[in-house]
Amino acid sequence: MDNAANRSQLFLFCCISLVMIAIVVGLAIMGASEQTSRRSGYPSMSADLQAASDANGHFAIDLYRRLAETELGENLFISPFSISPVLAMAAEGAVDQTRDQMLDVLHIPKGSLEQIHRGQGGLQRAAVPPVPPGFTEKLASLRAQFEEADDRTRALWDAKRGDEAIASEPARDNLRNEIKALVSRVSTCELRTANALWLEKSYPLEPTFLSTVKPSYGMVVYSVDFKGRPEPARQQINQWVAEQTNNRIQDLLPPGDITDLTKLVITNTVYFKGDWAQPFMAYDTRPQQFRLPNDRSVELQMMYQENPGTASYGAFTATGDLFPTPREVRFDMKNDDPSLYPDAKGHTMLALDCKAHKLHMILLVPQSATGIADLEQSLSYETLQRWIGQLELRTVYVLIPKFKFESKFNLAKTLQSMGMLRAFENPEDNPQGAQFDKLTSASRPEDRVYISDVVHQTSVDVSELGTEAAAATAGSFPIGEGSGDTLKTRPFIPFFVADKPFIFLIRDRETASILFVGRYVSPGP
Repeated sequence: MDNAANRSQLFLFCCISLVMIAIVVGLAIMGASEQTSRRSGYPSMSADLQAASDANGHFAIDLYRRLAETELGENLFISPFSISPVLAMAAEGAVDQTRDQMLDVLHIPKGSLEQIHRGQGGLQRAAVPPVPPGFTEKLASLRAQFEEADDRTRALWDAKRGDEAIASEPARDNLRNEIKALVSRVSTCELRTANALWLEKSYPLEPTFLSTVKPSYGMVVYSVDFKGRPEPARQQINQWVAEQTNNRIQDLLPPGDITDLTKLVITNTVYFKGDWAQPFMAYDTRPQQFRLPNDRSVELQMMYQENPGTASYGAFTATGDLFPTPREVRFDMKNDDPSLYPDAKGHTMLALDCKAHKLHMILLVPQSATGIADLEQSLSYETLQRWIGQLELRTVYVLIPKFKFESKFNLAKTLQSMGMLRAFENPEDNPQGAQFDKLTSASRPEDRVYISDVVHQTSVDVSELGTEAAAATAGSFPIGEGSGDTLKTRPFIPFFVADKPFIFLIRDRETASILFVGRYVSPGP
């Protein structure tokens, strides 16, 4: 925290996001034409959701590209789904040029911030996989019955009444199977969001600010003693963050980030853990070479499967146009024939569903190991939406790495470079400083606030974990060989090979909302 931050009141926003992906591939349940119609939302989506989704999408790609330029050669992972709500709440408290700059960077048209608040809250609620009516009560009842039956069986065994214990086991086992069947019908994708405002107990917050943002974001307000006990307050915030993210994000705010001058902290957390609709089998995972941009390669554990028509695939040229991937090829052609894929300046894309088919991961892999920079330059929200809309359901041979890493950013300078200048300027030092007059009813100049930083931390873990029942048994890539000399053509199954730096994102397919976006460049030193 710099000296300027220590000379005045601090306005610290913390965005914390976690995603843990634990299984693979999606059973896509809509055709290409349906995907196209949903690429900017879906027919029943409200205007509020549409406005928030579009604003978030533009901001997501802008922020990703800006960070990609400054974090050269580094893995990168952010959650615009976490950052956008926090900044939108901050913009509600801003006025004049400060507000205009924030809205411009967030792609929020003037006069529509109230709509964006409603839409942001709606996106957070819409992204959570629904639980069928009565599910919670039914599951609790079955579990209580199972525990009672299990206790009865154990007691009979303890009493050495073996015959009665054996006779009681079928009823207990039937309850266990009923619980498994009930749970299997519900999404195994878990997505949780939480918002909290941490307010210095003596700080005069403007009532209209809180009444505006609290209904949309479900915000919980905590009154804390920043002035008298800053360190316990910091620990309390970090503990809340850890609890909201299943302990995956800990110590978000290091010692010194909260001082006796801190007045307000706004936190948002996103936690996601999802099973793939079609899992990769652990016995198909094997070491493979991952190509680096510097003409070197490293050995990584790569997950493989033949996805039988449940993935969405597309290939694109250097100009971003759809590459005509054939459905049929000559019988003697191999599946890795270069003519069946874009040249070194193009890229391929794959969409893999979460088990509930509501959220999916999209991967963009350049054809060249050095092509990620060009791909990032060509990436925009509009082109991304267009590419996703052109993906087609088809059988694909998939090879992607297991990987996990963490990212942490202090985004103040990045957001300033994008045009959000005044929000981060200390009014005590600069007459052109932050204007958050709708946030506080304080009249003293020394009580004026500014944003000292936006702290953002993420963690991602991609693996093949899943049920052993899925049938993906190929030990290596088939090459399309077959029998029957009379056949002249055969179905073409493309390879999707993420063996070089790639971009990936997690997205709500119904609202087109980007929850997370990042790139995987290397496994690190």
